[in-house]
Amino acid sequence: MRIGVISDTHLPNAGQDLPEELIAELRNVDLIIHAGDHCEERYLNKLKSITEVKTVAGNRDSYPLQKKLKDKLTFEAAGQKISVIHGHQFRGKNILQGLNYTFVDSDIIVFGHTHRPFNERLSDKLFFNPGSPTDKRLEKNYTFGIIEIEEEIKAEIKILKEES
Repeated sequence: MRIGVISDTHLPNAGQDLPEELIAELRNVDLIIHAGDHCEERYLNKLKSITEVKTVAGNRDSYPLQKKLKDKLTFEAAGQKISVIHGHQFRGKNILQGLNYTFVDSDIIVFGHTHRPFNERLSDKLFFNPGSPTDKRLEKNYTFGIIEIEEEIKAEIKILKEES
């Protein structure tokens, strides 16, 4: 199973649309995970027109969108328990500890909010933040992630070549 992972798109504030390069990559996945801060539902609907989307509310999502989406989500895919949360619920430097305690039984924890890519295995879990494909803030690159689940889990942060 191939999963495209994005977060913190902040549209239309961070740009007019999702980058074409990102859309092209997402057309080759079985599932899209968005870790919140779409901001407007029309951008979520664009993702849903590509393939199935699992997503959560972020702190910058519109009020109607926050009412439709859950704050956290756990599901199973390809035999792995995957949990998703935006991450604004955790303060300071202890975000990984908070994520670990919140999702004790998860194999993969996807989060956003920081706009900083993160891809590490800790305590037998994959902690994965794809960064942002449209709002890099203090980061050097616009990024997203790909997680492949086969016999083992392979996760990669991908850099977008085009500017948002």
